[in-house]
Amino acid sequence: MASTPSNRLKLTPSNSPYLPHHVRSPFRSRAPVEPRLSLKRVVGTTCATPTGFDVVNSSFAYIAGGAVVVVDVEGTEYSQRFYRARPTAHPVYGTPALPYSPSTPTTTPKANDSRNRISLRESTYGSHDWSDSPTSSKTWTSRERIKSATCLALSREGRFLAVGETGYAPRVLIFSLEDNSSDTPLVSISEHTCGVKAVAWSPDSKYLASLGSANDGFLYIWRIDTKTGAAKLFQQNRCTSYIYGMTWVGNNLITYGVRHVKVWRVEEGQSVSPVKQKFFGEATSSSQSHQKTLPGRNVLLRNMIEATFSCAVAIDDTKAIICSETGDVCLFDDTDKQMKLTHVLESGFVTTCAAIRGNVVYLGGKSGNITTLDLASFMQCSPDSIRTPMGSFAGLFAMGFLEENMVTVDAKRSIHIWGFDETEGQLDSKSPIPISGHQDAILGVEALSRPNVPGADFYSWSGSGQVILWDAEGKVKCSFQAPLDEACFEDEPDLVNQLTLVRATEGGRFFVTGDKLGVVKIIDFSTLECVSSMRAHASECQFITTFEDKSKFIIATCGRDRTAQLFHKTAEGHFEHFQTLEFAARVIQVLIPSADRVITCSMDRTLQVHDLVTKDGEPDVMAAIPSRTLPLKASPSSMTMGVDGKSLFVSLLDRSICLFDLENGKPANTFKCVDEGGAEPVVLDSLTARPATDREPSFLLGVSNTDKSIRIYDAQTGAFLDREWGHTEAINGVALVEGDDSKRRVVSAGSDGTIMIWELDLQDPAWGSATRDPSPVKDGSAVSRPTLRRVLSKAELAEFQRASPSVGRRSPPRTLLKRKSIYSLSTAASSRTLAAGLQPSPALATAEDTPTRRPSADSRGASPPSSPKSRVKRRPSLPALNSAKTKSTSNLRGFGSLNMATEQACRTLRAYRKKLSSTDPIGQEVLAELDQELRLTAVALGDRATRSKAMSDTMLNGLLDQYSERLVAMLDEKLQMNYRPASDQDPDSPKSPKSPRRRSESSGVDSSSGSTTN
Repeated sequence: MASTPSNRLKLTPSNSPYLPHHVRSPFRSRAPVEPRLSLKRVVGTTCATPTGFDVVNSSFAYIAGGAVVVVDVEGTEYSQRFYRARPTAHPVYGTPALPYSPSTPTTTPKANDSRNRISLRESTYGSHDWSDSPTSSKTWTSRERIKSATCLALSREGRFLAVGETGYAPRVLIFSLEDNSSDTPLVSISEHTCGVKAVAWSPDSKYLASLGSANDGFLYIWRIDTKTGAAKLFQQNRCTSYIYGMTWVGNNLITYGVRHVKVWRVEEGQSVSPVKQKFFGEATSSSQSHQKTLPGRNVLLRNMIEATFSCAVAIDDTKAIICSETGDVCLFDDTDKQMKLTHVLESGFVTTCAAIRGNVVYLGGKSGNITTLDLASFMQCSPDSIRTPMGSFAGLFAMGFLEENMVTVDAKRSIHIWGFDETEGQLDSKSPIPISGHQDAILGVEALSRPNVPGADFYSWSGSGQVILWDAEGKVKCSFQAPLDEACFEDEPDLVNQLTLVRATEGGRFFVTGDKLGVVKIIDFSTLECVSSMRAHASECQFITTFEDKSKFIIATCGRDRTAQLFHKTAEGHFEHFQTLEFAARVIQVLIPSADRVITCSMDRTLQVHDLVTKDGEPDVMAAIPSRTLPLKASPSSMTMGVDGKSLFVSLLDRSICLFDLENGKPANTFKCVDEGGAEPVVLDSLTARPATDREPSFLLGVSNTDKSIRIYDAQTGAFLDREWGHTEAINGVALVEGDDSKRRVVSAGSDGTIMIWELDLQDPAWGSATRDPSPVKDGSAVSRPTLRRVLSKAELAEFQRASPSVGRRSPPRTLLKRKSIYSLSTAASSRTLAAGLQPSPALATAEDTPTRRPSADSRGASPPSSPKSRVKRRPSLPALNSAKTKSTSNLRGFGSLNMATEQACRTLRAYRKKLSSTDPIGQEVLAELDQELRLTAVALGDRATRSKAMSDTMLNGLLDQYSERLVAMLDEKLQMNYRPASDQDPDSPKSPKSPRRRSESSGVDSSSGSTTN
């Protein structure tokens, strides 16, 4: 687990008379990666309770995944601002260490303990000591990055925004609303361990209350500096009940929940003058005595003892309205600190939110009802204070009033801004201002090529069948409902069909959809009619891809039934299924990079390449022929074509990406999907590759559901470029689009119902330069270049032959035999007589090696007789006596020997004869070249026979009959049938090549005559 600096580190202060010892980090130093992605737009919301929504003046805020959206409304127009802090973001102001914290804590601090981190940074330790800390270069773990915003609060004067998070090591963040959008908080508080349930500002904005979740339960009161926003812990206590929310009533804080209403008294103590510290690190006694425990008292519920209180709104400094889930509306009165709760009336529906506008109280329910109450009569505890209902909505989660509008958040995750008539107290329900968003989880997003009719840049879809087309600014262009068939299965009565995939063709002419039942439908966008519907798979459709050019329109799908289906559009305009590809395991993805190729990858760790062919004269008859199967190191998760169209990126489950060259089928590069620290690799999905430009490298875009991040890597080197977070649930897709301003934007969609639009900026004039130290200027000399290396393999060396000397004499090779054992002397005579009949004479061996040498009687007579000891053979070992007969050891000589080359030529000719049975055309020039090579080979074999007496005429004739005559005849027949008809042949040209057999016979006759002459 990554750790951050805390006060348990033993560092040497900067004012020490001794020089600090340099501590070398065990991690390789890396420069901080500049952010390449910046959040520009958030579509949708994750708000489901009143704690995730707040209003002030003419602005309102709501949570959206890991970010907060602040909307400023002016008349009928609105603008949005976004606030989000990265897990590694450093706040402007630090929270000082708690006075009760020990000087040397025994427990390990939290990974993002900002109090300890900033207190060290603001202490007397120098910057050199801080940078040399061995823990400063450590990166955060994956679980530390997954955070989501769960609650927020706006200060009453509209200057500050407080956000509470949940996840590992959650934080309470305070932002300044004076910034348009911000990624840097003013304060980061990390006291809560299991999540933050609610945050609330006091009416004078001097205090901020933060309440932990049920597993945490701590309630902290923070004193806020109204000028800078800095926070300091003032009081704290713990709640043992399950809390739904809290609200300020004057200077008191009220928490409510399951059978719980409690009042916490926040009383300002007398200020104490600070005492100067005598020694470094000594805590003052005044600070310890100044802090007091937050006092609280439970409110007597009486007949409401079993109620669960869901919402509350303050009337003034002593009174508030508290509602329960069952519709009970109660009046809380704290006049003279009596803390009295009175049940006034019942709303008749499940109450989820409440708001006050003037003299009217508005109650919203889960069923979508809004009821108004007369505030004056309600404070008199009159049950007749209920007014007429205002209307019905799609279930309200939160609502609030602006200066001239009312804002509602319904159960469909839709936000509407309603016009409000102050005089009549009625809403303008005819023309609300909607803030776009999907009504449920988003299952995917894809880019839409331009030009298209609606002028959209991308589209997204949800499981209910809703398809929405958006522009690059996040505005809805149009939408339609994809038809879904009902699931009728007796064995699965609860199965509900849903839309899983949507793919659009060029320009958005057709939309191809796939559902959970495996049904593929093709929708004509101009008429929104389904032109074709096919049951492609027996279960859920996993992936759909399309290819369209001027002559072909091909659709490929794959499902969980281990099949891939291929469809195409006929000349008559109908869509037709032409082939099913079956596999041994589930197919993950299918691609159609060109009109003649289909690529699939499956869970059995294989990559399959099929060639698309058509019949001659019948373009509508197509088939996919297996061409190549490439093995993978691990099961794939996603793949995409390279920027050159000849390579393929494959993301594997071993958290790596492999680049394959489709021309030779070999992997060209492999790299791990690591972070900026070179650690914690992840699995990437939804790969997208883009080519390089003048100032941008070619990059690879993908999403990681391991840490819910969007990542960018260099496509050539695999270097990490950037990553960003924002989604709180699974990221179901990512798309790269270009707006009207020619800026690249990355669009991501998640299961949390949000769409985030990021602006991508990879332009860097010094791209590729060293990040740590500047590299020296290269002089271009040979010394600065890398050393040349070209080592030839044995196969390459076998292609070369040693040239025999044309003149001179060469002594026969002499072999040095090992000293034989005396036990083999008894068998020397018999083995010598047997070897004498099989070994050739020295003269013949010399003539074979040197053809120009003439035998001489003097040289034969002058040779001394060999020693008997040198002819003694070594006694064979026992395994050699019992072994079966094997091939001659002459075949096991060097790799470049003539025997090895002959065997290799035979294997090549046999493989070539099998290829001749196919229908592939052969060029005439290639056939002529092959015929010439065969003729020359036959002539060379004949010359070899004249020089070698060891090769008999029968062996030579059989070899030539088997390999030359048959092959030349087949080639001649192929040539005459395809390219050279008999009627078109030139009379001067020969009808058939000369048979190598005749040449061999003639050479054999010459050989025999030559031997007779000799």
